[in-house]
Amino acid sequence: MGRAFNLLVRGLLLPGLLDTQCGFKCFRRDVARDLFSAGTVHGWSFDVEILYVARIRGYRIVEVPVQWYSGEESKVRPLWDTWRMLNEILKIRENGKRGLYPSPGARPSARPKA
Repeated sequence: MGRAFNLLVRGLLLPGLLDTQCGFKCFRRDVARDLFSAGTVHGWSFDVEILYVARIRGYRIVEVPVQWYSGEESKVRPLWDTWRMLNEILKIRENGKRGLYPSPGARPSARPKA
């Protein structure tokens, strides 16, 4: 399931990034404030949105390999969470097309629907 999600993310939003979910994310304070203030997704795909906004705004993204060990217990509900993550990815893509992730200081061209 994770690999399919990764392929969707790379195909629709973030080509060239190998892993948007498992890796650790580190930001300078000013960059974190900028990116997280632009976020609209509060589910499993929030970090995909932050990376997407970072790319749009021209921030440098560096992937550094880490060793990751999955635990036995999963909090993912395969059917429900797959559907939810797909919807979140499509929402991020649509938000990008609508100009909702402008450069810092710029005004969005449209408001997200509540």
